[in-house]
Amino acid sequence: MDFSTLSKELSELQNPVHLQEGIQFLEYEGAKLAFDYQPAKEEVKSILVLVNGYQRTRLDFRALRKKLEKSLPNTATVALDNRFCGQTIVQPSHSSSLTVSQMAADVAVLAYFFCQKLGLKGFSALGISMGGMIVQTLAASNSEVQNLLLISTTAGGNGRTWPEHMDPSKGLTYINHYENIESTKKHMLKYFGSKFLTTSPLLFEMMCKTMVKAKAEESLEHSRDAEIQFYSSSNFDGVVQLSNIKSKTLVVSGDEDKIIPLENSTFLSNNISNAELITYSEVGHLILIEEPEKFAQDISLFLQ
Repeated sequence: MDFSTLSKELSELQNPVHLQEGIQFLEYEGAKLAFDYQPAKEEVKSILVLVNGYQRTRLDFRALRKKLEKSLPNTATVALDNRFCGQTIVQPSHSSSLTVSQMAADVAVLAYFFCQKLGLKGFSALGISMGGMIVQTLAASNSEVQNLLLISTTAGGNGRTWPEHMDPSKGLTYINHYENIESTKKHMLKYFGSKFLTTSPLLFEMMCKTMVKAKAEESLEHSRDAEIQFYSSSNFDGVVQLSNIKSKTLVVSGDEDKIIPLENSTFLSNNISNAELITYSEVGHLILIEEPEKFAQDISLFLQ
């Protein structure tokens, strides 16, 4: 959904976004989308939209945004909670299904309003895991995406290499892996590379305990949210749209990613016309946690 289409669709609406810090909400297509804006330290010349992955919220980006604020003083950032996650609220009439295209439309509308408010002709988009599926879908149909960053993600379809612990030929079924500390540790070991697991065992233990506690406290309704997002990302097939992506693109992956293996990033970089690939050694799926300093530096260099 490009800006010319959005301009016609949203022409009668007042711009609902504000250039101030703190949580805001945008009502669109049966959802109340939660997002927040971080101003640039100096005059705003560009904006970066941050889109997180499966069941992860915009709050994961807090440390990264502080780093980018220093290295990219003219870049403002916007981060949102996808549908069925965080503080975003989906109306019951729209809660039975979810697609990556639907979430891409949410990001497009948010970016449109901020570009309009800031007087910018385009924006950059960064997506992690499921967020990467969202922003590549957005870039394929929106020429205003000037820079695209695809982190630990996949094109889906026949461009997807599945992890060893998943066999799509037998069908994909949602499983709650966070019922107790043992099942949580077993599952979370797949998310990290050997370097982090060796150097940060106490942090790994703390994260697992936090996840078990959070899962125990969540409502039945929220548990259903995880299942909806799972099937949306698992069924994603964006291979045919890769040739439509003209944005300058950076693809990043860990070479020990057991959730979305490195082969997926190689496929993306080989099939997007203006793409480069960066691979992190001994790193798994959670690059934000495993290599925060290097990751921020690589993003800054790409966007400068």
